[in-house]
Amino acid sequence: MPLAGRSSEYLFPASILLAAIVSTLTGHLIWMAFPFCILFIAISIHKIHWVYFLLLASIPFSTEVEIPGGLSTDFPDEPLMWWLCLIGGIYILSNKKIITKLLHHPLTWMLIFHWIWILICSIGSQDIVISIKYWLSKSWYLFIFYVLAYLFLKSEKRLITFSWISAISACITVLFVEGRHGMTGFAFNTINTVVQPFFRNHVNYACLLVCILPYLYPLWKYYKHKPYTRYLIILLGIIMLCGIGLSYTRAAYIALFSLIVMYPLLKLKLIDGIAILVVVGLSLGLIYLNYHNNFLELAPDYNKAITHTDFSSLLAATPEGRDVSTMERLHRWVAGTRMVGQKYILGFGPGGFYNYYQGYTLSQFTTYVSANPDRSSTHNYFLMTAVEQGIPGLLIFLGILVMYFRQAQHSLFVLRAKYYPWALASVWSLSSILVIIFFNDMIETDKVGSYFFINLAILVSTVDLNKADRTLN
Repeated sequence: MPLAGRSSEYLFPASILLAAIVSTLTGHLIWMAFPFCILFIAISIHKIHWVYFLLLASIPFSTEVEIPGGLSTDFPDEPLMWWLCLIGGIYILSNKKIITKLLHHPLTWMLIFHWIWILICSIGSQDIVISIKYWLSKSWYLFIFYVLAYLFLKSEKRLITFSWISAISACITVLFVEGRHGMTGFAFNTINTVVQPFFRNHVNYACLLVCILPYLYPLWKYYKHKPYTRYLIILLGIIMLCGIGLSYTRAAYIALFSLIVMYPLLKLKLIDGIAILVVVGLSLGLIYLNYHNNFLELAPDYNKAITHTDFSSLLAATPEGRDVSTMERLHRWVAGTRMVGQKYILGFGPGGFYNYYQGYTLSQFTTYVSANPDRSSTHNYFLMTAVEQGIPGLLIFLGILVMYFRQAQHSLFVLRAKYYPWALASVWSLSSILVIIFFNDMIETDKVGSYFFINLAILVSTVDLNKADRTLN
């Protein structure tokens, strides 16, 4: 979609001159932003992937801001998403053939099926306005981070750029956060303060780093003959690991461990067996917990389940049921499980957990933060999906994951050497996200949700790139 005519090269300097004249005559410097808007639009038309990379670079730096009408947005990444929805939609309509291959993938159709099911649940929701907002947000996340990621990361060169941008921007935020954290002696009780304004809390901070860390591996493999570049990659890895370590986030620590476990599971083709064991284990566990209300044995001691200001005390208190964050999760999980039993087909509607869960809680599991002033949700994405989208919604989501990992397991045996590291990094990143969302519901956030869908897109993209290479040879 080129700009018409050779005169377009004069558009930017002419707009600067015009803006300077108008600013001088009116006395309003705001007119000087006009030329840069023109430049941004021109770049969006000629080099739309540059805008996409700008979005990726902005994710670690984005912060939640209030907008008129009692709403909020993540700035600047969410406005960039809206712009990319517009310009990306036009790009696809003008180049319809580029989307055809993506529609050949079963994973794409599973995502579309889930998207349609979320719409159905939204229409049948008890609070249709909240649910439709959720569906719209899910729509642009799918389009931006799955469809456009597939289109704009579909070459080794683009994948390398993606990894550098993600890693470097994340490391800059780590240096900022830990610089502030160091002034407090890296105290555990200050971590939620020092991560602001870029992160809502230390969990968002650590989980973003865990999602990005695996993409240093393909960079390491690509630059095998450039030792100085490898030193830089090592430095970036150390910075991210320090950020994760000093975040005091238990879910992130467990997610790091998953990176070690997932590789042998894939190489030994154990994914199907592990999936069956997990389903059977969870089913038996739920049966046991519900038999004669055995789950009541897990109820915390209200006076002992407290917030800890020392991380070592927190770790010691977790298995003993004396940590308020762990026990409050249990409080929500009990309520969520009871909600699923109430509406197991369509659920309570996307985004509906918070408005209704208090009526399903049990006083035995109450903690002193159960009033939930932060309006936080289930703290388990799988359970949240079942609550808000019914059992069918959960099964569709699990189907997406099973299809992804089965494709990954197959791909690791057929991909060529130059694509293998990207597929493996995608698997490692998504595996860490699965651990994270077992304890949190973060797929709806820009920090983690973006990489969830990008990981899906990168696996599909590497499979197509590998097929194209084999066809050419």
